[in-house]
Amino acid sequence: VVSILDYIKETGEDDFFDLPVPFADGGRATVYEHLKRALDFSAEQIGQDALCKGLRADWNDCLNLGGGQSAMVTFMHHWALHAFIEAAAYLDRNQDVQKYRCMAAKVKETCERVLWDGYWYIRGITAGGLRIGSRDNQQGKIFLNSQTWAVISGVAQADRARICMRHVDELLRSKYGLHLLWPAYTQPDDDIGFVTRVYPGIKENAAIFSHANPWAMIAACMLGDGDKAMQYYDDLCPYHQNDQIEIRQAEPYSYCQFIMGKDHTAFGRARHPWLTGSAGWAYIAATRWILGIRMGFDGMIIDPCIPSDWKEFEVVRKWKNATFHIRVNNPEGVHRGVIRISMDDKPIRLPIRAQASGTSHKITVTLGKTRSSNRIEGASK
Repeated sequence: VVSILDYIKETGEDDFFDLPVPFADGGRATVYEHLKRALDFSAEQIGQDALCKGLRADWNDCLNLGGGQSAMVTFMHHWALHAFIEAAAYLDRNQDVQKYRCMAAKVKETCERVLWDGYWYIRGITAGGLRIGSRDNQQGKIFLNSQTWAVISGVAQADRARICMRHVDELLRSKYGLHLLWPAYTQPDDDIGFVTRVYPGIKENAAIFSHANPWAMIAACMLGDGDKAMQYYDDLCPYHQNDQIEIRQAEPYSYCQFIMGKDHTAFGRARHPWLTGSAGWAYIAATRWILGIRMGFDGMIIDPCIPSDWKEFEVVRKWKNATFHIRVNNPEGVHRGVIRISMDDKPIRLPIRAQASGTSHKITVTLGKTRSSNRIEGASK
């Protein structure tokens, strides 16, 4: 859902919504209808606690959530619902706006009631009723993905968002990146899944799983903490292990699937280069959230969240065959908060509209202290 909407925001091809596309099992419907069907499917495939079922697998196929319920899928459902609501409002399809707002509100209420564990969000519930990623567990008490996606999805209330991400930083961070869970499993438990049979510190069992780290960068930006977002980016960045080949044992120019965690004797060793979606997500985290340049249906948004010691940066962004030379100034040393913006030396308001094909434009942005600089985008207050 979100990928299609991002494509339309970038290209402006609104007629793509009405393009007829076949279903795998026969019949046809518009792209817009396909999006609705995907959202409706997730709303129908729920367990006894009204969370989305894991079905064949969620992101972590080493967890036994097939017959259970997945926090991560449920958070992503809420994320996709709000992305679709934005599209439906843009298209003036108000009945769908109301329908899916009600659905999203129900999903959010369920998540906050069922998944919040006092200090963080649990990872899921097995078919046997075991809560995975709970502080009551002896092992696997906290999982990275349920905290980051609670924030990214817009489910987490402001106080809970900050609490769960603080525990991510305290319990999961290392100099090589964020661990996927803590503490590692050492006792096999097939109710939880194969993850409990993986050697501690490897892959899904408390390794630094690269694919999951950029989500923490995005969550930190949504919380307005540019220092933390950049710290997470630098921790994972292969470049920073360039002089540690005897430890890393992998190319310094490729994200690897995972880095062995602190529970392994080879802590810091990277494995499976190129086999990961980490590069794409790191690019999104860096460009859309740290640099803050992303698209809406109405135009380009510039909303950086940067380290406080960044005084300025420049970006060249091409969009719809026009070129934008963007300079961001940060004289007050803030993380976030646009107080002035101009295009070709004339004051403007965001979003920036599409410009004539082949033209070039100078965008100047000034950051400063503003009440909006501490907001949480994607999280309720």
